[in-house]
Amino acid sequence: MSARTLRFHAFNIHLFTAAVWIIAIWSLSFWGFSRTPRPSACIPADTSDLWYVIKISDQPAGYIHEETLAHEKGFTTSSEMLVVLNRLGSRVEIGFMSESEETPEGLLQRVLYEMTASSQSTKSEAVISEGKIEIRNESGGKTYTSGLDYTGDLYGPEGIRRLNAAGLKNPGDKVTVQTYVAEASLVGKMTRTVLSREALKIGIREVAALKVEEILEGLPIKRTGWLDEQGNLLKQDEPGPFGMIEVWRAEKSAALAAASGGELPPEVYQSSIVRTNIRLPRERPIDYLKLKLTHRRPELGWPDLRMTGQSVLSQEGSVAVLEVRRPKAPSGVSFPAVRTEASREYLEPNAFIQSDDDEILRLAKEIVGTEKDAFRASLALERWVAENMKFDLGIVFAPATEIVRNRRGTCVGYATLLATLARAAGIPSRIVMGYVYALGMFGGHAWAEVKLGEEWVPLDAAVVNEGVADAARVAVAASSLAEGIGELTLGAAQQLFGQVGIEIQEFQTGGRTYPVSPGDKPFSITEDTYDNPWLGIRLRKPAGFRFIKTDAVWPDRAVVGLDAPEGRTVVLEQNEIFPWEDPEEALARRLASLVPGGRKGRLEAGKGEVPCLDSADGQKAVAAVRRGFEAWIIRADGKGASETLRRAARLLELSER
Repeated sequence: MSARTLRFHAFNIHLFTAAVWIIAIWSLSFWGFSRTPRPSACIPADTSDLWYVIKISDQPAGYIHEETLAHEKGFTTSSEMLVVLNRLGSRVEIGFMSESEETPEGLLQRVLYEMTASSQSTKSEAVISEGKIEIRNESGGKTYTSGLDYTGDLYGPEGIRRLNAAGLKNPGDKVTVQTYVAEASLVGKMTRTVLSREALKIGIREVAALKVEEILEGLPIKRTGWLDEQGNLLKQDEPGPFGMIEVWRAEKSAALAAASGGELPPEVYQSSIVRTNIRLPRERPIDYLKLKLTHRRPELGWPDLRMTGQSVLSQEGSVAVLEVRRPKAPSGVSFPAVRTEASREYLEPNAFIQSDDDEILRLAKEIVGTEKDAFRASLALERWVAENMKFDLGIVFAPATEIVRNRRGTCVGYATLLATLARAAGIPSRIVMGYVYALGMFGGHAWAEVKLGEEWVPLDAAVVNEGVADAARVAVAASSLAEGIGELTLGAAQQLFGQVGIEIQEFQTGGRTYPVSPGDKPFSITEDTYDNPWLGIRLRKPAGFRFIKTDAVWPDRAVVGLDAPEGRTVVLEQNEIFPWEDPEEALARRLASLVPGGRKGRLEAGKGEVPCLDSADGQKAVAAVRRGFEAWIIRADGKGASETLRRAARLLELSER
């Protein structure tokens, strides 16, 4: 993204949330997909072959394929999962592959794992010995090693299937098994409990099944599964942010057909964002927010929401009240930071934060230059990422070497690159996942934090503020990514994404506090006047016009519009300007992008004259009003657009917040 443009990009919150959930599904999906190989009297071993269709809100969204090979040393299970989601021309495709090696008793010996969520894969190998797991992560031609201690036995897919078959017979029966989850680099215990016996229809056949509840220790989500008498999975259900996520046993042809992906209805995506009771002004950064969170599934519990600048005022049942304060800009902190045991994981490279890459090291040094202050250096890195990255909705998670080469990604890519450059400069960093406010809603988002002295400071290269990232966000989880992305995609993310409502109770900006009472409306329309006190907007309606778009929400930037006879419309849109941009130049470029080659002029709007452009055919006209870091774009379309624009602009009032 160039510094020569206004901030009109819109991170795709829907697909971001989907990707997080998909990764969580994969992490836990293969604890029972394994099938007993057919009896074989000789070696080489027999092979089993299972296919599954993945559905989201009853739409096909991908497949799972698994093969199990029995041999003289035990079992080898190879699994593949592909998930594809389509939305308004954007396509998210995430692939996973794993291979598990087990002893004849079903104990894990080795796990290979590969995730492809961009053009470059990340790979992991875990070698399991008694009480110790040696982990090698590989990405971008570099290898990073770590270790994990455990106690007890670790079972693989075939071992789990055998335990299920032996221990799950009747309602109330329970089996608990421990395994290694490669994506999250963790050891976890999974418990399955039989709920009932049922007849399940698979295709045209009815199959006797055990309905079971599945719980992973330490994670909130309960899954429902149906197993056959051999312990093989027939069907699995899990509630997600877009409705029910289902996995069904299927024929190979049906599974492969599902690989084209699903086009989920717009209302399904809209259900994943959290509409707010009012819209927030963006003239200046939001310094303080008081929020009421209401959990739609309180049985999932609440994660620990005490994060940077964020505290819990009260929490009872399904309701939690938070306050979020924008941290003050620190000064006088030098860098590179001294490496200690506590800071080591936030300074060292890993498979995603590849701060030891030669190009990244060179780039960080070039951007920082001779700067000695860690905060000012961090802001320089944030600006570089904001100016040079471009949004690409098809790249969900990618290592830093790929991001810096292609300079494309979602908000996760922006955060990953910023955190990587910070580490390369010797500034501790981590990735935070949560919600961010945008255009009347909170949606899933990721940003970076740098540690300056003893304080973590949020920076957001995708939703940029002047200085420290503002308080219009809710942090849910933070991670150095040393152990992969599991800390971000499991646990807290599952508890909250798609599961909460958010009500703004108070906000502070520009030194003023604005309380929001439960009965307050987002706007009012009295006779011929639209009044939005939170945004400081008042618009009078000319005779013959009617108000439209008063309830628009992201990704629509409209706040209010006017509809007139003969198909004429006027729409007022809320946009923002980068803090380092020349405002007048930024507005001029935006107007030129909306009406290329338009005739320049000025018109009366608000409390003065503002720039405008009129198209040669008279069908389009635009004007721009600046208020702090906000750019209010007025767009008129239809016959006589120039006159329509001028009539509406004269009736617009913008007050300072």
